[in-house]
Amino acid sequence: MRQGLSRPFWLALVIAAFCLPLFIGLGRTDLENDEAIYSFAVDEILATGDWLNPRLSPDVNNVFLEKPPLKFWIVAAPIRLGLLPHDEFGLRFWDALFGAVAFLYVFALGRRLGGPVCGAIAVMVLFVYGPLLFQHGLRGNNMEAPLMLCYCGAVFHYVVWAEATSVRTRRWQIVAVALYFFLGFMTKFVAALFLPVFLGVAALSLGETRSRLRQDFFVWTGGALLFLVLAAPWFAYQYMREGEGFWRVILKEHVYTRFTASLDPSHVQPWDFYYRTVFNELQHMGMLWLVAVGALLLCVAAFKRSRVLTVTIIAWFVVPMALMTIGTSKLHHYAYPFLPPLALAAGYAPAWLLREARSRVDAMMQALQEKLTAPRRWGNSVRNTFAVIACLALALAVLTFVLGGVTWKVGGVTIFRNAHIARPLLVALILGTLAGRGVVAARLVLPVAILLLLLPANAFEDTWRQTREANQPLHIARDCLMRVHDAEAQAGRRPLALYAVGEHKWFLHSYYYYLRHLGWDRAVSLDSNVVQDGLFVQGHQRPVLLGESDYRAFKAQHVAEVQSVPALPLRESLLLMPGPYAVCAPRKPNLSPFN
Repeated sequence: MRQGLSRPFWLALVIAAFCLPLFIGLGRTDLENDEAIYSFAVDEILATGDWLNPRLSPDVNNVFLEKPPLKFWIVAAPIRLGLLPHDEFGLRFWDALFGAVAFLYVFALGRRLGGPVCGAIAVMVLFVYGPLLFQHGLRGNNMEAPLMLCYCGAVFHYVVWAEATSVRTRRWQIVAVALYFFLGFMTKFVAALFLPVFLGVAALSLGETRSRLRQDFFVWTGGALLFLVLAAPWFAYQYMREGEGFWRVILKEHVYTRFTASLDPSHVQPWDFYYRTVFNELQHMGMLWLVAVGALLLCVAAFKRSRVLTVTIIAWFVVPMALMTIGTSKLHHYAYPFLPPLALAAGYAPAWLLREARSRVDAMMQALQEKLTAPRRWGNSVRNTFAVIACLALALAVLTFVLGGVTWKVGGVTIFRNAHIARPLLVALILGTLAGRGVVAARLVLPVAILLLLLPANAFEDTWRQTREANQPLHIARDCLMRVHDAEAQAGRRPLALYAVGEHKWFLHSYYYYLRHLGWDRAVSLDSNVVQDGLFVQGHQRPVLLGESDYRAFKAQHVAEVQSVPALPLRESLLLMPGPYAVCAPRKPNLSPFN
């Protein structure tokens, strides 16, 4: 198929199958722990109007200094302007958008590397890599989506710069790289620092890019100055405001300590943690073999004929991952920005195979087409009809895979059903050939067949299923408890604040984010008398949040009474809802979850 026709088809497929689903169900789940920290900062910006000093959960008196605030500004601005709702969807919208644009950049890189099939398979691998979407990933109000976009966008524009002949084009690509680095640095500044390192390694490893660096030295210097002009003011402001304490927090605690020890002992991992974790996930998806074959072909291609894109993709994975093994504190999502090179490797192998076999397939389909259509039995109207049906069959194959099957019923009677992709693909190939478009049909059907056959069906279905799942126990409880709280106040009864017992044992920022508007009374240790009043004494009843050990200790003294109090089991604790708050109990309450 002509390249000009293939681009819109594959681009539409990537957008429909992998980009748009990132937005499905964004508001159907509660904010997770880190999401709640960042969302609290956004809420405080909107509440106070202080854009330079976002607050640190759970204390509005402390400023969030761990990371620069660009992501908070991006999320808060459209909510303030009324363009997005102030809820989970509005808080997460930009992450899905950043992720979708990053996917498009990966597709564009894959198309340059091995054609649209390579790009589509690369995006598919990222889409079904479950943790990337659902665990501190591209669908949550975290820092990973803008960071992923920073890397994908900067790599793409660097490659265009290295291959462009126009001076003006090269200048604009340098500006784009600088701006994407600004996005990553002002979102998660340490994680973005790997970008100039591996791009520098890739540039210095090839003579052509070294020569181009010398030619554009002053333009790159200008890009660096542009970055400094944009990034420096906030750092200067916080240093003048906080003094040395600013550098202690942002550098000593959250950089030096993370690399040499850990802020959380559970984050300490052996040197090979990232390799094992990523490769195990790929193996679970059934894609490790494809990544390995593609990586081998990429290395061979780089050895035989070093291309800027090939060398850059290899450096994109090898250099950062090697440097990250040095640190002691390791988390899976730290490796997310370095997954696209592996995805591109997975797409490179089948794209290479298709490219090598294309001439033979074209010749075979041309011969078959001549045999079937030589005695021109079919008029133009019939041929056009065959072509339309072939396109519909191809669309049916895609829909069958995405939906797990297509069924058309009228009045309860099944008129049409298709549960396999092989039949519509075969129909598309045959009818396309009969329509006199055999070569075109082969170039369409075979790549789609390879894409759908390589795609791990279970992983794809799991991803779609998870996008549609609803899980909002805290959101639902918060809304109901606030209604009761307000009703109590309107009735002239002063509602008491939520009573949190021993939160140092179980505290998650998501609890505080959703329940803080009820008020938040803290108790370091269990006081049975206060809890007893809060649960059983009319006029003193209020929600009580406590962990397993304190719940067991209190239950041992009040077995019969406490079992009658509706409870909402949470991840690390239990929310008891006595008296008027009992109406907020889940439909199937678990009255004694800690048995």
